[in-house]
Amino acid sequence: MCHTFNASLNTTDLIDWLEIVINRTQGDHHSSYFPLSFIPAIRLNQSGERELVSLQWGLLPFWWKPNARQKNAKAFQRMTFNARSETIHEKPTYREAFKKRRCVIPASNFYEGGQLFRRTDAEFLCLAGLWEQWKSPDGEETIESCTIVTTEANSLVEIYHPKKRMPVILEDQDAITRWLSPDLVERESLENLMQPFPADRMSHERAPE
Repeated sequence: MCHTFNASLNTTDLIDWLEIVINRTQGDHHSSYFPLSFIPAIRLNQSGERELVSLQWGLLPFWWKPNARQKNAKAFQRMTFNARSETIHEKPTYREAFKKRRCVIPASNFYEGGQLFRRTDAEFLCLAGLWEQWKSPDGEETIESCTIVTTEANSLVEIYHPKKRMPVILEDQDAITRWLSPDLVERESLENLMQPFPADRMSHERAPE
């Protein structure tokens, strides 16, 4: 699972590099992020423009309703901060978001097994994500949330992850464009984006205590 990542992101650089048109966040993004925190994400708006927003980490699907097991939204969201790439096209929680609401989550590094992993070229890590908007039945509450898509771990990360998983890292601008494209809705058209990032293009170091 990917349950912690760090961002030390200058918003101006982020906007320039990812061709963001609208910024709905405030200030730069320098923080460690955990499930249920609000994290920076890039998505397309209704006009097809890239916008930078803050989404709660832990996806809450539009159809969710309180029940005996999950009396509040956070109880559900604690189980949905990661989505397996192999099944996101068929799981009820994720399948609509996979077709219609994909996003990109920028990071500096991610944490697994006491290690911090990053790209060797010092570029942003652009993590593949899905987002949703949930509204309460009375219309008084709106929650915009997201999940990070995971895949099999590469040979570097698998040493430190007991379940041998890692986040899907979008390799370059073309991959980001394809992931955000509303014209691509079938898993087959996106499958090659959801492969493990090459181990020889990543480095790691022990995380600070």
